[in-house]
This record gives sequence, structure tokens and C-alpha cells, in this order.
Amino acid sequence: MTETLTLPTILDIPDKMLPIIDEFNNYSYFVAEGGRNGSKTQAVGRLLLYLAEQKKLRIVCGRETQNRIEESVYSVMADLIRSYNLNFEVLAQKITHRDTGTDINFRGFREQGAFNIQGMEGVDIVWIDEAQAITKLTLDKLVPTIRKENSKIFFTMNRFLRNDPVYDMFVGRDDCLHIYINYLDNQFCPEKALKEAEECRLRNIDDYQHIWLGKPLDQAEDYFFNFAKLDKTNVMDWPQNDLYKDSVMGVDLSGSGGDMCVASLLQRRSDVHWELIEQRSWNDKDTDSSVGKIINIRADWSPTATIVDKGGMGYPMYVSLQKTIKDILGFDGSGEATIVNSGNQRADGYIMLKDIIDNECLALGKYESTIKELETIKRKFKANGLVFMQSKQEMVKSPDRADSLMMAIWAINNGLQSIKNKNKPKTDGYRSNRKERSFMAA
Repeated sequence: MTETLTLPTILDIPDKMLPIIDEFNNYSYFVAEGGRNGSKTQAVGRLLLYLAEQKKLRIVCGRETQNRIEESVYSVMADLIRSYNLNFEVLAQKITHRDTGTDINFRGFREQGAFNIQGMEGVDIVWIDEAQAITKLTLDKLVPTIRKENSKIFFTMNRFLRNDPVYDMFVGRDDCLHIYINYLDNQFCPEKALKEAEECRLRNIDDYQHIWLGKPLDQAEDYFFNFAKLDKTNVMDWPQNDLYKDSVMGVDLSGSGGDMCVASLLQRRSDVHWELIEQRSWNDKDTDSSVGKIINIRADWSPTATIVDKGGMGYPMYVSLQKTIKDILGFDGSGEATIVNSGNQRADGYIMLKDIIDNECLALGKYESTIKELETIKRKFKANGLVFMQSKQEMVKSPDRADSLMMAIWAINNGLQSIKNKNKPKTDGYRSNRKERSFMAA
């Protein structure tokens, strides 16, 4: 007969969250994600208070930024302490157990732009609530710091994005326990919350899916691309026609060697459809070597048009390439915009790329890494209403593949037809009159 384990009432948590107790010693990382009233925060808070009563621990509850302690899980833990009359001293900035000496501290990991992870080498448990706000840059700094024997890191969150940094870094690892839970899995969910969830479902199914079921958003507020539309780029269900020979090669250059150089080749499949058929990347500080690689790749691909990044440190390479490649186009991301409400040429290119994706006229197929980069592209608005893309310097990882693709799309709208007309035999009257489809957003 199987013996049933009786837990103290402080550990009354949803059945689906019980593995954080049963499997505590088997994992180093715990990711609990899902929607409102799934009791993720309550479950982890209760477990940590219980552990803090058993022996002396150093616990840090953190967020990406924390301006006031009230923005942390401090209130949740203080309320539990009062509700269960636990033997903790709740101070203004930390919580201490009177017998074991456990300290529970609360901090933001990034304050005034600087990382605040000093002194965390000896921490036993880190808990990051609202972990969807944590950046990869912070994780890369924090995780190696928590290296004490048997130390644990807990993440509780409702993902905004599918390629969330926490999700990508930990879910699927052998040393990570991943639990997806929503209000329907919580036997303690109050009746009022059940009614609110149903009202939300009837009012707006997309809000319900994210807020209550914890599904990642199709379109987060600051992110430029619709994720559901990006999903459709890996399925090409429109007919291909061998009569269409146009192809465009876009090259994103890294003048300093810090980022990747990427070449993308787009092939026309119809009047309006295009397919990404190949990408090549390299990282070489020798700009002459990069120029040689581009000339070699172009010889392999024989594109109708070639466009390269001529902004910043890419300009010397562009000048060198002009000596060899006939009709090469140059792209200057900071150049003057041509689209209404666009702030510069880079914004132009991404608006055009968004238009072709939204119209389901672009196939990206196997290039999942490019799709993931597109998911990270953010827009910004200036006071005058102009739209800009988040700069590479502001991003954790430079979107080199996405930028290479974007430049190719820009070339389709700004130069491909003129190159074709210039090189077209005069006898080809029918095709010389074919109009170029512009994917420029209205």
C-alpha cells in the first residue's frame, strides 16, 4: 500500500505544482509559467518560507529592475507570514527567520543601467518572479554567479514571447523542471477569478489566451512583427513557376568583426511571392577577406541584384565591392526615409518586410534562426510620431540574419526593376513591361 505524504498547511499548493516539492533535490532550475490565478507565485513563496524554517539559507528574490520593494514578492511573503503566524521578522528591506537565521533579500538585478549581482556567489536560492521581463544579458551575468553546491533558481512568469530568454535558456534541459499551469489547474482558484476568466474569454479570446491561459502573445506591444504571421513563413503552399528567374542577394556587413556578416538569397516564385533559399554567415575581422567572400558567394548565386550594407564601418567594403560588382546597390540604415511615418531607411526596410510577411508572400522555410531574430525586432516612436527600429547597440544580440533579409526586400522595392531594365535585351518586350510589385506599406 502506497503511503500518502501529509504536507503542512503552508504547502497547500495546486497538485500540478507539487513536483517543486517532490523533485526539489533533482533539479537546479525550476520554470513555472502560465496565466493568472495559476498560483505559481503562491506555490514558490510558500515553499521558500517552509525551507527557510528548516535551516539557515540565503535567499534572493529578484527582478530585472526594482524601484521599490513593493514591486517585488515582498508583500506576498509578508502576507503569508502573517496568515500562518510564522516566526519571521518582516523588516523594511528584508525578511529574517528568528530561529534559523535565514535571510530573504529583495533586489533589482539592473539598477541605473549597471548590474547589481555582487555578493551573490553564496546564495542558496534565487527566485525571479515576473521572469518574462528578465533579459538574456542579465541571465548571462546572473546564472554563472549562482554556483554554490545545490543552489537553485526559480522562475515564475507569463511569457510574452515564444523565444523568451528564460524559456530558451532552460526549458528542455535535464537539470530544469518545467511546469505549465493556469487557473483551470488550480483547485484553490476562487470563484470570483473563475467568473472574471469567463468574462474575459467572452469579451476577447486573444486576451483570454494570454492573460488567463498563459499563451505567448502573437503581437507584443513594442515588437514589430506578428508572431502568428511569422509562423506562416515556414510553410509555402503557393505554386512555384520556373518562368520567374529574379533573385536578390542582401548582405549585412560587420566592419569591426564583432557581429556576423550574413548573405541572404531571395528567389522570386511569382509576381508577389519570394522565398529565402540560402543564407551564409561568417565572422572575420579582415575586411578584405569579407569582400572576397562576398564576391565568391555572388559568383555562386548569380543574383539579379546585389545589395550590401554601406552604413558605418561597412562603407569601405562597399566601396571595394563597387570596383568588382556591376550595379551593386548600397543600403544606409540611417539614410533618409521614403515611407510616411518612417524615421530612416532601416525602418523603411522593416516596414516593407512586415508588409510582405503580413500578406503571406514570403517563405523562410528551414531558417528558424532568422525567424527567431525577426521575433526580437522592436520599434520605437519619436515625439514627432516617426517610427524607428531598435538599434543593434540596444539589442542583446545583433539581428544580422534579419537585417540581411530586410535589405534584400528593400532592394526588391528600390533598384531591382531598374537593374533588370538596364540589363534586359530590347527584344524582350513582354517581360520589360511587367510591373514590379511593391510591398511598401500604405
